[in-house]
Amino acid sequence: MTFDQQVDAQSVDVDQLLIEGHTMTAIALAELSLAALKKSLRKDLPNIRSSHLTEAMAAALDFRTHASLIAALSGQASDPSILLLDNERFEARLGEFGYQLANDDFRFEWLDDCPDLISTMPDSGYDVEYRSKRDKAWRNLMVLTVNEGIRQKLFSLRVDDNRWLGAEPGSQGHRGTGYIFEFKLPDGKPAKGYVSDAGFGELNIHAAVFPNEDWVRAVNSGFHAGDAFARGWLERERGAWLQSSQGFFNCRKWLIEDLVNMEAKPIGFGDRGRVIV
Repeated sequence: MTFDQQVDAQSVDVDQLLIEGHTMTAIALAELSLAALKKSLRKDLPNIRSSHLTEAMAAALDFRTHASLIAALSGQASDPSILLLDNERFEARLGEFGYQLANDDFRFEWLDDCPDLISTMPDSGYDVEYRSKRDKAWRNLMVLTVNEGIRQKLFSLRVDDNRWLGAEPGSQGHRGTGYIFEFKLPDGKPAKGYVSDAGFGELNIHAAVFPNEDWVRAVNSGFHAGDAFARGWLERERGAWLQSSQGFFNCRKWLIEDLVNMEAKPIGFGDRGRVIV
């Protein structure tokens, strides 16, 4: 499995996490960041052997062993990926070594002295539920679009890290500084995304399926942009998550079910939080 496949394989059931009462946290796949995490873990869990903590950290990042994590680090020095830390995988790996953490005894997001951790859901995220098919279709299309922007290295989850041609930090989303990019949905349907700087570390994100490029960048283009059109904002200053704006969504009835059933796992960011005005 390549490192890119490793990133894509991160399984995140966010609704289940919310039911269980905790959020996810992300971290850059960089030596210094992981060293700071290890130091914080040793302070928080002093009775666990250092080597066992190291293996559990690798498991939390969805690597089979610490050795495979180290191998992945070799290609990450200049532009480290941001990955989610999974509490359940961490605890399960420790369980294999004979440790049993008390229920709700540990969460990565509870580590106070590890500044490299990235929050992936604000408190307002607990109030957001994707119940209807339209809500879920919006969520999936937006997650897939952000994922693709990250894969194409048009931007990252770091504040103001805009890389598309013509990007200008603080440009406040002017038409001339945005960027349209092509990709395919998991079932092969053609799609286009649009990204621009919204200011304050945020990004404007638009997505269209069976798109009309002339309209994808327009705010209220609706069906002019394609058979499905979604827009929203990606928070990057307070953490990394989608600001839930599923009301900004147009979709043909025949397409809704396809979008609902698509697998859409965020790469290093959360999928919910109130819109910040």
